[in-house]
Amino acid sequence: MYKRKISAEDKIYAVNLYLNGKESQHRIASMFDVSVASVQQWIRNYKSLGANAFIVKKYKKYSKDLKQQAVLDYLAGRGSQDDICKKYGIRSKAKLQIWIKKYNGHEEL
Repeated sequence: MYKRKISAEDKIYAVNLYLNGKESQHRIASMFDVSVASVQQWIRNYKSLGANAFIVKKYKKYSKDLKQQAVLDYLAGRGSQDDICKKYGIRSKAKLQIWIKKYNGHEEL
């Protein structure tokens, strides 16, 4: 499956359309030919990291302590996965889900 590349400027524009109440997540997904989950991730990342979320080109490294605290907060019911990602600046909800699975499987984070 082809992964469409959306520019940082377009992502910021899309997020602002949503945050300003001008378009729905579904409409934005249609406009940019991406999934609603992608739009939701853009919004989550923008709220957590600001416009820099789309400009940074390197993979973000997370410390073992941050991973563990994020997982423990989630398992203790201190927020949804979205809330935890926002709180800890985790760029991908899927990454948090992997950490939770490893933690529950008694694997090292």
